[in-house]
Amino acid sequence: MKTMRFIAFACAGVLFGSSLISQANANPLTVTNPYLQLLNVSGNSVGATPGWRIRFGANDVVPNGAAGTTGLATTTYTGQACLDCPVEVPIPFSSDPVAPNFFGRTIPFDSGLLDPWTLTFTNGGDTSQTTLGFNGATAPPAFVTSITLSGSSANPTFTWTPPPSTVVDGYRINIYDKLQNNALVVNKNQSATETSYTVDPADFTVPGYEFTLGKSYSIEISLLQKRDPSLDDLANGNVYGLSRVYADFTPLEDGSPLVNLPVVRLDGAFEYDILIERGVTYYLDPEVAVGYDFAIGNSGDPNFQSVTLPTGIGDSLYDIYGFDAQNNPLLLQSNWLGGDLFNFGQGGLDRFRVLGIETSAGLDPTNTTAFITGVTFTGSGRFTGTQTPITVNVPEPGTFVLVGLGLAGFAWRRRKH
Repeated sequence: MKTMRFIAFACAGVLFGSSLISQANANPLTVTNPYLQLLNVSGNSVGATPGWRIRFGANDVVPNGAAGTTGLATTTYTGQACLDCPVEVPIPFSSDPVAPNFFGRTIPFDSGLLDPWTLTFTNGGDTSQTTLGFNGATAPPAFVTSITLSGSSANPTFTWTPPPSTVVDGYRINIYDKLQNNALVVNKNQSATETSYTVDPADFTVPGYEFTLGKSYSIEISLLQKRDPSLDDLANGNVYGLSRVYADFTPLEDGSPLVNLPVVRLDGAFEYDILIERGVTYYLDPEVAVGYDFAIGNSGDPNFQSVTLPTGIGDSLYDIYGFDAQNNPLLLQSNWLGGDLFNFGQGGLDRFRVLGIETSAGLDPTNTTAFITGVTFTGSGRFTGTQTPITVNVPEPGTFVLVGLGLAGFAWRRRKH
């Protein structure tokens, strides 16, 4: 069979290139925790590509890439597009504050790439090689659900629920500093029975990245599946499957309500999955825009019974819309005051729209605690609905530029003061 140094598959949008082998002087080469994983990534603001991915690399390679070490991942493609074709993918050196010797890469998931992979790290004449498979798995695990944020400013607490019918061997907490190029500043594993994490300033051990009140962070909650469940080891080398859910946050003021945080879908909508009870208020909070469309899921979720919108955002006045049989917005109430409960009446609504959030309010669209909305439901069950932002372009210098969804006319016709 002809061996190819450069391979590109048009299917699945995967692009693979050759690796340049370092000619640096030979040094003792140590590779710790080489890994191969099936990865499921939610929408996020830290630059991670959403969707199903294949992930490989090593936690700690010494000498690292700055000292001439290179990485290469190889396998055989078994799909119809190129049966038994060799695949070579360079593994870049990807240093971050908590892992200065890290190598890692992800590529789009492809069912033709599920054969074992060989990871090779080279420095001069010194080579380390490891071959890993996926433990028979053909897909990454599902996301955790019902993510909430509560607690004090100094010690915010996140809780979550494991997805049903999914093997869970543990969890990983990563925290990114959004004001310092999304640097990874906390990396912590915990057992499958620990479904909450309280931010502890002592976990921020990297100098220059200490925990700071009022600062913007993003937390990643990963579900982990072990290669060998008998081992008390949640490091990457013993993990073959993981799913990552992200939520941006700024530490809450003391006494703030419990906030339910969404997963951001690929289409930009915010998707929830929480258990609900009739008459109980649940606070929902994604990023900020000029308005939102709220909708229940397609699995028989109870309807919305009421909504309470936040105070202190601009003039705290909002327009609330329902929808008619032709799917056209129908104004229910204009200039509704934030903090007042608006009841949708008997039977509730399966969806509604809120407009009137001024762009001049200047809210950080990456802060998931900036626009907390309370909703109640007509019955108990599960809420798997969505909250889709309605955004407009902001022309003023120094403001956030947001992509419109074709609904800007409603926002600009909004009469304010």
